Amino acid sequence: MTSISLLVINYHSASLAADAIRTARDTSSGPLQTVVVDNSDDPVEVEALRGIADVVIAAPRNLGYAGGINAGRRSCDGEVIVVSNPDVQFGEHAIDRLADAGAAVAGPALFWDEAHRWMLPPADLQTRSEVLDRVFASRSRTWAGRRGRRRFAARVAFWSIDKPTRVRALSGAVMAVRAAALDAAGGFDERFALYFEENDFLRRVRGEVVYVPAARCRHLYNQSAAGSSEAPALYAQSEERYLRKWGGLFAKRFEQHRPDSLNQPSANGRIGEAALPFGSDSVVIEASPLRSFETAAGHFGNDVVDIPDDIWSTYRGEVLYLRAVDRRSGRVLHSWAKDRSLRGRTMER
Repeated sequence: MTSISLLVINYHSASLAADAIRTARDTSSGPLQTVVVDNSDDPVEVEALRGIADVVIAAPRNLGYAGGINAGRRSCDGEVIVVSNPDVQFGEHAIDRLADAGAAVAGPALFWDEAHRWMLPPADLQTRSEVLDRVFASRSRTWAGRRGRRRFAARVAFWSIDKPTRVRALSGAVMAVRAAALDAAGGFDERFALYFEENDFLRRVRGEVVYVPAARCRHLYNQSAAGSSEAPALYAQSEERYLRKWGGLFAKRFEQHRPDSLNQPSANGRIGEAALPFGSDSVVIEASPLRSFETAAGHFGNDVVDIPDDIWSTYRGEVLYLRAVDRRSGRVLHSWAKDRSLRGRTMER
């Protein structure tokens, strides 16, 4: 049996980290070593985690996600190290299936809700060509429309995968990494304090990177970073360093920052909470914090239209944009928005 370590990087999220460890243990079939690196610089957080994890490392300062992984690696005994945010809840046998994939790096299917209906979007590797594509879209409404349809088609293709499949990118929220592959790559690059560290690692690691749809986890979406006032600046800093390292920084300078509402034309329409008047096998319902749907969660079929309370309880924004899209053509059939303060009512778009 493959030995497994769970490595959680915590930042002012001890209760979430405890839940991640609990669900990991409850749903794994074998022994699981649990290691937590606490970046909070808060004795209360550290004490809350002692007795829950096998090993708790109190970082002398905020090491960032990459630095936390490198610091925790030294205490991980497993052949496979499941690196995780604290805001993750593991589904039945998720860790077992990731370890059994036999890949250098394996990632699970991530869902926004407890029922595993709302699928989270695939990760972007942020290559030079992807940066150029985004730059052109920022300067041309026609290009933006075509890019939006391409990205929708890519999401549908990703959500439709039903067996372990090689991919270029995975979400850094949960990654099962072979210890030997992690060490051979020299660990994570600590110059990326927050964001882009997994993109950089996946471009350096040797071996297969595999998406395992049968391994299911719920991701509560950016709970630690969302509470940090430094997150936007750290994102910009990491993006610049990443593009400087891998290419795309020059192109990035030509990106126009339009208001989100101008990035992509929106369909008109307002609907209630009843099922949409379309065949369930032909419709994808998407929800996004962005009116442009640059990124979006989604599910197939029209039997679930409303946003469940367990999503609203963890969502940090005030408005969610939704749309019904024809799965085959990418045509937007209806679009609407939901406001946190209205809960259960739609808004005209």
